Amino acid sequence: MLGSAVTDDMRPTRTLFALMFSGLSLFSALAKSSSQVPAFPVRPEVFIGSFKVASEGITFNGEGTMFVGADSAVWIVSERGDTRKIADVDTHLGQAGIGARDILAADFGPKNVFRDGDNNDGIVWRITPDGQKTVTASGIADPNAVLVLPDRSFLVSDDGTDKIYRVKDGKVTVWSRGVEYPNGMALSLDNSHLYVAQIFKAISPRMIGDDRTWAFRLTSDFEPAGPPTVAFGTTEGGVDGLVADEQGRIYVADNGAGKIRRFDPRNGQVELIAEGMPGVASLVFGEGKFDRHSIYATSARAGGGKVWKVPVGARGAPVYR
Repeated sequence: MLGSAVTDDMRPTRTLFALMFSGLSLFSALAKSSSQVPAFPVRPEVFIGSFKVASEGITFNGEGTMFVGADSAVWIVSERGDTRKIADVDTHLGQAGIGARDILAADFGPKNVFRDGDNNDGIVWRITPDGQKTVTASGIADPNAVLVLPDRSFLVSDDGTDKIYRVKDGKVTVWSRGVEYPNGMALSLDNSHLYVAQIFKAISPRMIGDDRTWAFRLTSDFEPAGPPTVAFGTTEGGVDGLVADEQGRIYVADNGAGKIRRFDPRNGQVELIAEGMPGVASLVFGEGKFDRHSIYATSARAGGGKVWKVPVGARGAPVYR
């Protein structure tokens, strides 16, 4: 039986083995980390399947609490997928965190006409975690997506018109009329560009889904520096929610196709990330105790009401509140 004593001439050998073991452990950790990047397209996991009608609008507040719009209400969701209703709305639509604890929630209001008309009853609510609602913006016909900018003003798309509004210091102004039927919005990593999804196009006498996502170049004051240009298309129609990751890649919910695709502005590549998600609408990266390397996605499909979890192997870009 070998003894446990260590002599001076054995110490270098023991040190060498320790270094080798440390190196193997580091290699193993790196291999494990790289293996977390999934093979695309991935199969989405149903995170919530209990909503009755449909879901659209999903965000986190500064405390890492998840909020979801579904069944004409706003809900708080736990890490286990349990839901608790906190506020009723006419229409559950886009959401964004604002301040430390609150969220902004878009609401068509009682009327949803599409195109300007007798329906300027849209509201953007500010909602606290205990369900208190105050009007932050009004007079927008059909507000849909909401994006908070670094200066704490925010943009609101009206997907029934060609208008994107900016709400700054309590004043609502038209920010752009450059994209027909604008929907989801996301900033580039350096805040130099705004990406906007176009969900519809009009082909008389009806509307069909559109596959284009546009890019606005921005001024230092986050105003358009010129007309937008097409950043990419998906070849299938009805693009909806947008979100950016830590590498500046843009994920788009292709509502009509039930797919999520990812655009890399560095090389122009568009990659299929997930499929089998009918009516996929709003997207958000996990925060707080939620998986930060996954996207959580809602379904606006009538009778759907799901929220999916989609592993993508990357974290979300910085979020402004």
